[in-house]
Amino acid sequence: MAELIYGGMISGKINQPLTFIDKLSYYLEDLNITETFSVNGLQKYIHELSQEEKAEVIALMWLGRTASSEQAQDFPNLVKQVVELIPQNYATSYIIEKPLLAKYLRNGLQKLDIWTSAFS
Repeated sequence: MAELIYGGMISGKINQPLTFIDKLSYYLEDLNITETFSVNGLQKYIHELSQEEKAEVIALMWLGRTASSEQAQDFPNLVKQVVELIPQNYATSYIIEKPLLAKYLRNGLQKLDIWTSAFS
């Protein structure tokens, strides 16, 4: 967790902290470059996220649902709802089982004003 907050150490230099959004964007960039998709790779990637990061991913999905009326300012409350409603041992499966995962994440990132044309 400290590494996510303060960044890692490489060659004595402190790196910028990696958030789940950074990790997700790197994963999406890799998919764009290689043009390959693997459910096993996605499952491994999501499984390696912390419980907090998984809750944020699910909250981002909920924020990005088409029928969702939530706005960016609702994101912290959505994270709290995820923690209360989704069992930790089910979070990875819950994320992967969504057929519109990419659309929900993209829409959620757009609502948070994080999505850029680089990901389009």
